[in-house]
Amino acid sequence: MRILKSAAIILAALMLSHGPLSAETPPKILKAMSEDAPDATDHKFTGRYEGSFIVGQTVKAFDELTLPDGAAAGKKFSSTITVSGRVTRTMYLTPEGRSSLEVFTNYRDKLTEKGFAPVFECAKEACGETFKTLKYKWSNKAAMLVSDKADDPRKFLSQAMLDRVIDPRYVLMKMGEADATIYAAVFAAQNDGGSFGDSSKAIRSRVSVLVEVVEPDVLQKKMVTISAEEIGSAIGADGKIVLYGVLFDFDKAAIKSESAPQLEEMARYLKENESVKVYIVGHTDNVGKLDYNLKLSAARAEAVVNALAANGIDAQRMASKGVGPFVPVASNRTEEGQTLNRRVELVEQ
Repeated sequence: MRILKSAAIILAALMLSHGPLSAETPPKILKAMSEDAPDATDHKFTGRYEGSFIVGQTVKAFDELTLPDGAAAGKKFSSTITVSGRVTRTMYLTPEGRSSLEVFTNYRDKLTEKGFAPVFECAKEACGETFKTLKYKWSNKAAMLVSDKADDPRKFLSQAMLDRVIDPRYVLMKMGEADATIYAAVFAAQNDGGSFGDSSKAIRSRVSVLVEVVEPDVLQKKMVTISAEEIGSAIGADGKIVLYGVLFDFDKAAIKSESAPQLEEMARYLKENESVKVYIVGHTDNVGKLDYNLKLSAARAEAVVNALAANGIDAQRMASKGVGPFVPVASNRTEEGQTLNRRVELVEQ
C-alpha cells in the first residue's frame, strides 16, 4: 500500500510540473524521472532549465574529453578538440511542452552571460546526419553518464536519452586563454521514441540536454616527474614507489606521450641498478565493474613493461600485475580520491 501511495504522489507531482504522463509508465521509471541522480548537482556555470531533472552525471577531478568543434562527417566529426582538467558531464530531462530551441537558447545565453564565447555552433541538418550517434549513444560505454551502481530504471532511462531525436542543436563555447581556458558544450535534442520500451515512451517529445564542462585543474601540475634517484631512495626505504607521472588515454591502456619523462627516469633507475627486479603494478578506482577494472589495470601495467623494454630494459627483470581497485590509497567516495587511486607503482621483487 505504501509503494502505491508513493507512486501516486510521484505521478501527481510529474503531472503538475511536466504535464500528463502515460498511465502505463511503470512507477520505477517515473521515480527516476522525478529525482536527480544521487549526489548530482548543477554546474555553477550553467545551472539548469527550470523543472528539469538530472538523469545522470559524472565528475572526474582530472581527465580529458574530446569535444566536436565541427559537424559530423560519416563515422567521425570533421573537427574535434581534446581538452583536460576537471570534467563534469550532466544529462538533464526537461519538462514537457518545451522545444529544443528554447532549452538550448537558455543554456547558451546563460554561458554568454558568464563570459563564454562560441567556438562552434550547429543546428539540425547543419550538425551532420550522424552527429547525435557520435555524441551520445547507448552502445558507447564511454559516453554513458550513469555508473554501474545505479539502479536499473535509471540505467535504462540514461540509455533511452537521445536514442532517437529530432531538432538537434549543439554549441561549444570557451572562456579564458591558454592554460586557463574553460570549455563548455551543450547538446540539446527532442526525444522521438526509441528502442527502450517504457523508458523511450516516457520521455518521448521531451528535450534531453547533455552539458559538458572542462575546467583547468592544478592536479596536472602536481604530477611532477620523479627522478631515478628518488625512485631508488623510495624503493630502498619502502620497497615501492607510487608514480603519477605515467598517464593513459581514457578507459584505455595506451600510454600518453606526456608520460615520456617519467618512463625515462624509471628506465634510468633500472639501468643504474642492474641487479634489481621489479613488479609493475597497475591500480584503478572502484568505478565500474570489478572484472573490467582488473583487466584494465593489468593491460596498463603490461603497457608500462613494454615501454620500458623498448627503452632497453630486459623484460625478464620485470613482471606486470593489475590489482584493479583492491589497494586504494584514498577514499573512492570523492573524485580526488579516485584520481589518487588511479596509479602505477614500481615494486621491488
